[in-house]
Parts: sequence; C-alpha cells; structure tokens
Amino acid sequence: MPITSDPRPTIGGHAVGIIGLLVALGICGVSGSQAAVASGLLGTAGKLTVSECHGGGGGRGGMRHCYGTFHPAEAGDSDGLSSDPHARVNTREAEPGDTLQVRKGSGGYVVAGMDSAWALIAFAFLGLLIASAALPVTASGIFPRRGTGQDLFAAVRGTRLAWIAKRLALMSTAGIAVSAYLAWLF
Repeated sequence: MPITSDPRPTIGGHAVGIIGLLVALGICGVSGSQAAVASGLLGTAGKLTVSECHGGGGGRGGMRHCYGTFHPAEAGDSDGLSSDPHARVNTREAEPGDTLQVRKGSGGYVVAGMDSAWALIAFAFLGLLIASAALPVTASGIFPRRGTGQDLFAAVRGTRLAWIAKRLALMSTAGIAVSAYLAWLF
C-alpha cells in the first residue's frame, strides 16, 4: 500500500493524545492506589460478610459484585471505625454467607492479598502501555489514520520522545506479563 503525503499535525491529533494520556493516568492512579490497599500498605483491614452477589459480566469466571457488611478488624470506640452494612467488593470466588478478608481504601473495598495486588499492578502497567502510545500522538499532533501506511511512531522517529515511548512500551509489556503471572501464581 503506498504511503500518502506527509501528515500534518492537527488539534484533533493533540486532543486524542491528551485524552489517551488522561486515560492512562487514571488507570495507573486508580490501579496503583487499589494495589497499595490490597497489599496492606494502605487502608483499613477487616472482614466482609457477603449477603448477596450479582454477575458482573465477563462470562464464565468473570468478576462478581458482592454486597455485605464490612467489620473493621480494629474497631474501637476511640478510632471512629464502624461497620458498613452497604459494602461492595468485586471478586470471583465469593458466595452469599462467605466471609472475605478485605481492606477499605478511599476508593472502596478490595479483597486483601497479594494475588489481588499483583492483578491491580498489571492494570497499572496497562495504563503505562496506553501512555506509551499516547505520548507520540500528543507531542506530534499526528494521529495515524487507517490506510495511510503510517505507524504510530513515524512522526517522532529518531527523537528522545520516541526513545522514551519505546522503552515505556517495552517496560510496561514486561510488567504486565510478570504481574499477571504473579497474580496467577499467588
């Protein structure tokens, strides 16, 4: 397929890149903070007694939304911690009547444990992978169109930005693979 004339930067190209960077930042921030809660670095430990679960989609083995009552592990009169009868957690294994070890963070409840933490870290690396694709688009303002024969990095080839984006893509791909493996292992 022949390559068309040199593409020109557009405001739309910059906008698509900025939106991509914001999405990547959101994925990294939420996943990273939830991973810190799941691993025990942040949040309040406790137990959630499951009262009901609903399928969250994703087919067989997909996540389910489970609701129940959260009981903090260190509930005392002086620290202001109390039970939450409207707690919700996403999990694959829980059934009504089960008691789960969870942690309460600023973004809600997360199943405690390193398997959850590694899975969330894999999502944070996914955010970095999205950022590695959005960086060249943001900087150049050129968004490759279908059928033009251009790749994503053509506009910034040979620059320091291309070097950074490539290393970010390689690092995040490796991070996703290692984190997913560790989530599966634990």
